[in-house]
Amino acid sequence: MKRNGDVSDAHLQAVRRRILDVTKDLFVKYGYKKTTIRMIVQHSGILIGSIYYIFRNKEDICRSLMATIISKAITKIDERCAGESAAFRYAAACYIELLEMEAAPIIRDLYKEGYDSGIIFETMVNEHVKMCHHMFDGTPLAASEEEYYERMLLLKGAVRGCIGELYFEKPHDHARSRHALLLMALFLFKLSPEESRAIVERIEARDDLWLEIANELAQQPIDETDDTAKQCIL
Repeated sequence: MKRNGDVSDAHLQAVRRRILDVTKDLFVKYGYKKTTIRMIVQHSGILIGSIYYIFRNKEDICRSLMATIISKAITKIDERCAGESAAFRYAAACYIELLEMEAAPIIRDLYKEGYDSGIIFETMVNEHVKMCHHMFDGTPLAASEEEYYERMLLLKGAVRGCIGELYFEKPHDHARSRHALLLMALFLFKLSPEESRAIVERIEARDDLWLEIANELAQQPIDETDDTAKQCIL
């Protein structure tokens, strides 16, 4: 299928991946606020008109980037925790986000900007609803679309609170907040206190694995680099 003259959908997707890859690298290196569209142009080799053909602005790029990272995180958790329950994998996804934000200030800033944006926050909620469908549908913990949405809205609001806490002047043990958030996340899916505590204890005992996954998400490209992505002028 061709669009915009001789530009194919495959080419547009390759250009989109190139933009997201470069933007992710810039966000990790410089943070959200210091990264500009001009910098994305300089580092990607993509014409500014091509960027605005695919994305409305930097916020739109960030929204798409975070949605893609969430999707890749779910894939990695599925691969590393194939024998675990849906509740365990769900809690692990929540934990990875919190642990990475605490460990890496620039990633923390990126998430803060995302959660402060109504558009990006809504995307985060919707992507986590998709995660719930992926992990829970067909299990005893399955719920409706509306129930998933309500739960993820509450949970993402709580995550926003955990992010804000990282900027507070008053000292606090952030591990306690992570622990409480995981218990809350599992409570939303009606697990018993005993089941929830057992899962959280096992999650917290595997920090090395979750940090490894978080680092892979920060460092690996969005998709395999191909020749089309390198020839990125529309």
